[in-house]
Amino acid sequence: MLIIKALTKMYEDWGEDIDDFYITYNVDIGPSEINGASDMFSFKLISPKRLDRMADQGDIIIGHGHFIAKDFNENTLEATLNRIINKYTDDDINKAYKNLSTYFRREMDE
Repeated sequence: MLIIKALTKMYEDWGEDIDDFYITYNVDIGPSEINGASDMFSFKLISPKRLDRMADQGDIIIGHGHFIAKDFNENTLEATLNRIINKYTDDDINKAYKNLSTYFRREMDE
């Protein structure tokens, strides 16, 4: 069974309003039965207001690895991450990591 081993906030930028945010995370995901074993993925949590502001500046937003939420709530975020991870709990580890890469950016060693 895959679990979140660590969820680390790497960067956050808040606008003047509570519904204007851009936060980047790293999430370590690995098998529950093996201590320390995990693969690192990353994603951005962004509000619709911030997304709109970024698009107005002419930025091109690529959807892979972006989670969009109107309100920032860490409990809701963790529940969503666990729901995604649990979709692939029966897959072999390599297939599971590949499938998780459809939601997250996988941080591979160079």
